[in-house]
Amino acid sequence: MQPTVSSVHRSAALSAISIGYKNQMFIGDRVFQDVPVNKQADYFYYFQKGAFFRNDAGVRGPGGRARRGGYIVADTEYSCIERAFAVPIPIETINNADDALQPWETGVNFSTLKVLLSKEVVISTMCCTAANWTSSNDAEGGWAAGAGNTFIADMINAKKTVRQLIGVNPNVLVMDSKTLDELKQESSLLDRIKYTGTQGAPADVTSQTLAQLFELDEVLIGNAIYSDAEEVLAGTDFSAVDLWETNATKGSAFLFYRPPAPAREMPSAGYVFQWKGGAGHPDLVLPGDAYRDVRYWWEDAEKQWVVEASENYDAQVTMADAGYLFYDTIST
Repeated sequence: MQPTVSSVHRSAALSAISIGYKNQMFIGDRVFQDVPVNKQADYFYYFQKGAFFRNDAGVRGPGGRARRGGYIVADTEYSCIERAFAVPIPIETINNADDALQPWETGVNFSTLKVLLSKEVVISTMCCTAANWTSSNDAEGGWAAGAGNTFIADMINAKKTVRQLIGVNPNVLVMDSKTLDELKQESSLLDRIKYTGTQGAPADVTSQTLAQLFELDEVLIGNAIYSDAEEVLAGTDFSAVDLWETNATKGSAFLFYRPPAPAREMPSAGYVFQWKGGAGHPDLVLPGDAYRDVRYWWEDAEKQWVVEASENYDAQVTMADAGYLFYDTIST
């Protein structure tokens, strides 16, 4: 469904503003490290962990030999898939639009937001699926504010569990915004941080205070939504669904290890393999970020420009032991 000439021209339209909707808090690009790749599909290696944790070194006597051993290397495949969305912009729309409407700018933003939302769905589904991870826990609503809150005890246990599986402490936590709202009202947490506030900035449970409390590098809050309503002609379809949950309305949190940068022989719960080889003719590609492309072209028969955003990637769980999923954090 595209805007008509009449829908973008109003004789008394405000020239300074137009009203649109977008998710302000996409975090899909921030969860896992990006790995640039030269081929759209290829193999990468991983080590079986057992050999790295065996205590094999021994005493070597004079003239003797050191104990010997090795490790197992396996490989698996990544395959980057292009996700794209295009917006046609008829020349009549461009030439008749009021100042408050910018068809080019809206086309770029709209197509880019579609690609960002698609990635948020991919990453959140990957994180919030219990079958992807060695460790998961039905929190049974135990993180909701009130007596018997289990958040602190659950987090301590999850950190220990992951450390015992991979040898390092998990360092990143992702949770949905409703879970954070409950924790902001939890007395056991507020008691831990009550002396950190000032008169101008009272103590509050935030992503920063949670990171400090549990010695994490980062806490990310998933606010993004999508609409699962079927499109209708009037454009009034809308039914909000929170993305960062395993079960709708019940809350989720994902604790995992993320290295400072992609590295050999380092654990990582996941990586996003990014391929930049499919952008098209460079003269028709607009400046963008490192991996996401926006390009445009003219369709002569239809007398319209087309703006398309795209990204070529494969998000993969690379170490199931390095993640711990909590689901149903605020409701059973």
